[in-house]
Amino acid sequence: MKKISLLLICLATLMMGVAFSAQAKSKKSQATIYYIVCGSYSSLDKAIKQSEMMSEVVFYHVYKAKVNGKTVYRLCCQCYYKEADAKKDLDGIFAGFKGDDWWIWPSKGRAKCVYSPQSPADGNKMPPLKPLTEAITE
Repeated sequence: MKKISLLLICLATLMMGVAFSAQAKSKKSQATIYYIVCGSYSSLDKAIKQSEMMSEVVFYHVYKAKVNGKTVYRLCCQCYYKEADAKKDLDGIFAGFKGDDWWIWPSKGRAKCVYSPQSPADGNKMPPLKPLTEAITE
């Protein structure tokens, strides 16, 4: 009987650990990610055309978002875990590229990447942006 009780306690402890681990992963995946947005479009085609036209030095991925119940497509060039880092790079390293329509988008969790530009190195699609842990600008 004691062996069964001990086994049940171990099993319950293991299950609680898995539940807490899943909760921690869920909370981490829902952390706010700060994207530098370089334009927002009502159609995916327009966003892709703009991305391809602008991609000379900086590469622009297209992310899908919902605003007031409508789907929009945002060109993004970088993303961060901290808003301060996004602001620093928007006014720093990206200052020479940015236009009046560049801004920071706080997204709950990672946004859905619906288009990635081709890499000039090998012609393959670039992976979606990964949030930076610090600003590039010194």
